Amino acid sequence: MNTFGNNAVKPPKKKMSRQRRSDMIWGYICVAPLTIGLLLFLAAPLCFALYLSLTQYDLFNEPVFVGFDNFIRAFSANETQFWPSVGNAFVMSIGVLLSMACSLVLANLISGKRKGSNVFRMIYFLPTICSSVAVGIMWKRIYDYQYGFINNIVALFGGDKVNWLDAAHAVPSIIFLNVLFGMGTNILLYIATIKNVPASYYEAAELDGAGSLQKFFYITLPSVSPVSFYILTTGLIGSLQGFAIYQVMTNGSPSNTMMPMLIIYNYMGGNYGAFYGYASSLAILLGVIIAIVTALNFGISKKWVYYES
Repeated sequence: MNTFGNNAVKPPKKKMSRQRRSDMIWGYICVAPLTIGLLLFLAAPLCFALYLSLTQYDLFNEPVFVGFDNFIRAFSANETQFWPSVGNAFVMSIGVLLSMACSLVLANLISGKRKGSNVFRMIYFLPTICSSVAVGIMWKRIYDYQYGFINNIVALFGGDKVNWLDAAHAVPSIIFLNVLFGMGTNILLYIATIKNVPASYYEAAELDGAGSLQKFFYITLPSVSPVSFYILTTGLIGSLQGFAIYQVMTNGSPSNTMMPMLIIYNYMGGNYGAFYGYASSLAILLGVIIAIVTALNFGISKKWVYYES
């Protein structure tokens, strides 16, 4: 082999086998639908929203480039609804934590081989497969001041009827609904995780004299922490993007139930007109807020999430 100067002889490239080429082609074919779907329904709309956020656009006329005026308007004193609605979304996020706590306790109770446990799992999961619009309509009827089921029970015992969707009661009422609506999937995830915890951990704890609470806090809780992190992350994202239930039940009135997605919807042809450029800028800001919250959650997770090495 000649290795003098720049005349070194390169080794010949190894020819790809027919089987490997076939595997690569089928691999690309299999990932193509998902890749095309992401490009068409995620990347393309996101790029278009970024463009619209820099324009003034009402759907009927050509977009007019205005630079960062929409973002400046969003941070100005004239915007009196969007940032309070973001605060409302964080308040509603309390339901995520309550749902996690209730789901973990119930999953721990029905994860064993007890009679009727499968029936309870089905009952808890049923609300999850229902449409959020249907659930919102049903609970709006349940909370109805005049004919609602809850007020009929209250009146039956001689109490005064309560307007469950007014400014004083709407937030806890919707949080309670969100807790019930989100428990089904959480319970199934927790049950699957608890069943995968090695029984030897609990047996060793019993030999050391640990009680039920000690086993729960020192074995079960750390073991399910990765699932808790997943539920918390997706729950916070979903809470900040909440729309259907809030629109059906209150449509943002009272103001403490006005959510960011309702504001964006109103600017995109709802109650406020057709301001697609400004609505897009608010959507971009909401996406940035969600990204920051998610990043903080990932950073804090290092303190409380335990993975088996």
